[in-house]
Amino acid sequence: MAKRRDNFNKPTIDILAKRVGYLCSNPVCQKLTVGANEDENKSTSIGIAAHITAASQLGPRYNEHLTFEERSSFENGIWLCSNCATLIDRDIEKYTKEVLFEWKKVAEDKTTKLLSGEYGMKFSGKPIIEVDITGASRSRYQNGASAKNPFEMYEGRRRYINPVIFHWVLSWNFKLIILNNSSYPAYNLQIENIGQVQLDEFKNLPRKNNLSPHNSIEIDLVYTENIECDAKSADSILKPRFPEKFADLVLRINYVDEQRNNHSTVVQFKDGLVINVIS
Repeated sequence: MAKRRDNFNKPTIDILAKRVGYLCSNPVCQKLTVGANEDENKSTSIGIAAHITAASQLGPRYNEHLTFEERSSFENGIWLCSNCATLIDRDIEKYTKEVLFEWKKVAEDKTTKLLSGEYGMKFSGKPIIEVDITGASRSRYQNGASAKNPFEMYEGRRRYINPVIFHWVLSWNFKLIILNNSSYPAYNLQIENIGQVQLDEFKNLPRKNNLSPHNSIEIDLVYTENIECDAKSADSILKPRFPEKFADLVLRINYVDEQRNNHSTVVQFKDGLVINVIS
């Protein structure tokens, strides 16, 4: 037997969308969810009236104490883009009902201020910075024989006998792709290395820069490890596309918006993939 869903009716859906100006209520997204369609008789919508507490049992943040009327009411709804509607249901520990109620309040307060002219004629939103990483090219070179090899003294100097253990410098080269996935420019981007893994270089990022809306820049990254071992072991360490220690790589990207407000995005990596972005 299918579980009952306490869905919103059309008037409730309409009022949820209109009260936030058809913008996603996630404060770090604020994406416009309705616009023109190629067919002049249609519009395109990517907005969803999402339930703050679930519409049915076993759903995210379900509250068994609500009545049907309360569960399908305006008070239990929030207007989001389709991406953010999926996001909040996949991480209920992070996106609690308290967080969502606060998003809704902030989004409605914003449209109230816009209508009253409090923001003036020009309103600047927050850039949304996202990150990806590609690569990598790898290389190694010897930096001298290790003292662990057998040796003999010859004219007061060590002479290694058939050395197999060397000091190796292992190098990985990557490209960090920084994307501005918003309609607002980001200025003076700076990258901080705040994790336990330290990268050697951030190339191609001028001190003064800007990232225009829906655009990206590529930054060259270099990571090296100094290791003392035989060639086979060095090749084994170098074999993975991304070094094992990248599990501890954490970067913070700082930037400012048009109003010179400071923002930052913290990025964590695992196996060369972005696993967490905190703005």
